[in-house]
Amino acid sequence: MLNLSQKFNKVSLILLFLGIGIGLLLTVQWKTPITRVSNPIVPYISLKDTRDSLINEQDDLKNQISTLQKEISQKETDLKKYTSSKKTIEEIEDYKESVGLTEKKGQGVVIKMNDAKGDEVTIDSITHAADLRDLVNFLYSIGAEAISINEERIVFATSIDCIINTILINSTKTTPPFEIKTIGQAKNLEKQLKNSNNLKDIKKRVKTQGLIFEISKSNDITIPAYDGSFVIEYAHIMD
Repeated sequence: MLNLSQKFNKVSLILLFLGIGIGLLLTVQWKTPITRVSNPIVPYISLKDTRDSLINEQDDLKNQISTLQKEISQKETDLKKYTSSKKTIEEIEDYKESVGLTEKKGQGVVIKMNDAKGDEVTIDSITHAADLRDLVNFLYSIGAEAISINEERIVFATSIDCIINTILINSTKTTPPFEIKTIGQAKNLEKQLKNSNNLKDIKKRVKTQGLIFEISKSNDITIPAYDGSFVIEYAHIMD
């Protein structure tokens, strides 16, 4: 059996080793750089910079697409001079027009949608991505031939989505007011849009919440060509 002195020495050694171990741990912890961001503004600024960079990159890519489309159109014009190529080029142009790859002009209506004016903001006083999707679907159902929202051409592959308080159209950030240009029979489009039985939710919010929804006819509407990518799995228009 251990006597009292031996027990005391054993406990002292154990405490000594424990003390050394704790000291080493504290030293390592003190020397290790802090990985958690102490300033919440830092990640926000980083995300904002990333967003701005992606937006600029997207704008550059759209400009490149626009330039390439002009070059292709010029090549097609040159090829039309050859009889053997004329019919093929005309067929290609028809396909391009049908999918929205060419600029379109004609009569129709211009719709302006905007959030209600006022200090108090509610879920019913602002324009949602769902409102734009409903409107686009309705316009196509009443004979719209071409549609754009804030100069973004709406095609079969278009997505209209919402991320927090930002609406993305063709993956392009858009903000109110929204200008929806529609080419088609102007008289019929206007009549159907003003019919109280159509788009009831939007019109109810116009009356009760001050949501802005204005319609005007025009004989001179120009809708730009689609300049995005055709990734069909992201097409949410008909959801």
